[in-house]
Amino acid sequence: MTPPANCDPRRKALVVCGPTAAGKSTVADAFAEHLSQAHGVWVNTIVVDSMQVYREIPVITNQARTRHAELVGIVSVEEEWTVARHKECAEGIISTLARDVPFVLDAGTGMYLNALIFDVPLAPKVSRELRYEAEKLAVGAENPRREARKQELRLVGAPERGSIWEGELRYDVAFLYLRPARDALDRKVRARSSKIVRDGSEEAKRPKESGLNPNPSVRGAIGVKEMLLHAAGTLSADEAEETIAIRTRRLARRQVRWFDKLTRSIPDAARILVVEDAADRRVKHFMHGTMGAWLKDGRGGRGRSW
Repeated sequence: MTPPANCDPRRKALVVCGPTAAGKSTVADAFAEHLSQAHGVWVNTIVVDSMQVYREIPVITNQARTRHAELVGIVSVEEEWTVARHKECAEGIISTLARDVPFVLDAGTGMYLNALIFDVPLAPKVSRELRYEAEKLAVGAENPRREARKQELRLVGAPERGSIWEGELRYDVAFLYLRPARDALDRKVRARSSKIVRDGSEEAKRPKESGLNPNPSVRGAIGVKEMLLHAAGTLSADEAEETIAIRTRRLARRQVRWFDKLTRSIPDAARILVVEDAADRRVKHFMHGTMGAWLKDGRGGRGRSW
């Protein structure tokens, strides 16, 4: 099969993916640092996350890390961020990198990752008025949401989008999927929720106090919504923490389902390692094996490791 025109198999990407609170940032930073030392140049990390782009809420969105990463804290909470915009920005960064130097993708938002690594055209954005019309046309459908999107595309005269799960990999990719056991992940989520309540109260209020009008996605985001309610006296600190933990666990479950499907959908040309804990000894072997293969012959290696 002939690769799509916008694929560049010479570019090597290491994807660190998994649910929120799994520890992706720490691992991605460590991998990027090891790759930097191996290649003798700075290796970029690009964060693939729909919420870490907002600069005013670093604690709530867990932006702390040990080395610089791209697409973190780059826009105001007032701005609307989309998968298409993220893809465009990420591709712009990748296009400036030397082709013989790998880059790291620290990925928590599955849709954003799929859009970036697969050759999948994104559907155009539509107006609120047209979306409302499409939703009316979809009433009574077996899957109203899917039918509404189909109607949107028809109304704007755009072709139906291909599956987000299909297509050739655009880069020579190796995947490390951090998939903690449920009880371990729940403990990490609880700790994350506690930190948000402890350190994120002023952060949630700051945009409004500064005269900013956060977009709907930010206002309803996990942590932001609860801390605003806490500031208004609607939720106690304990209630805010519990609600954040519940919503975060639900998000983590959805992310696990997404990345489970992704690892089953990836072509066999990619190296894949799935582990419950970053301390798993296989992670170190995977990292050095991947680096060795890339340094030796410029290819990411073949086969899967489970």
